[in-house]
Amino acid sequence: MLDSSVIAFRTATASDDHVLQDLSALDSHRPLERPAVIATIDGSPVAAVSLRDGQIVADPFTRTEDVVGLLRVRVAALAAEREPRRRRAGLRRLRLAA
Repeated sequence: MLDSSVIAFRTATASDDHVLQDLSALDSHRPLERPAVIATIDGSPVAAVSLRDGQIVADPFTRTEDVVGLLRVRVAALAAEREPRRRRAGLRRLRLAA
C-alpha cells in the first residue's frame, strides 16, 4: 500500500458475490455471504466482513492488517448507528401510565 492509496468501504451487493467468493477462497475460508462490507484499496477489493457472523476474509497477498482494523471500526460504527434507531422505535411503543 502506498502513502497515497485510497481506502474505501462499501456494502456488498448481489454483483459482489463473486468478490466475496474470491476473497474467501484466497483466504482459505468458507464463502462469505451478504450482508457484508467490502474494503477496497484504490478500487481493488482486499478484505470483507460478514455482518451476520463477523467473519473476516482478506487477500493474503496484500498487506491488509491496517485495512482489516479500519474495517472492524467501520462495522462497529454501522452497528452503533443502527442501535439508537432500535431503541427509539421501542420507546415509541411505550405508553404513559394513566
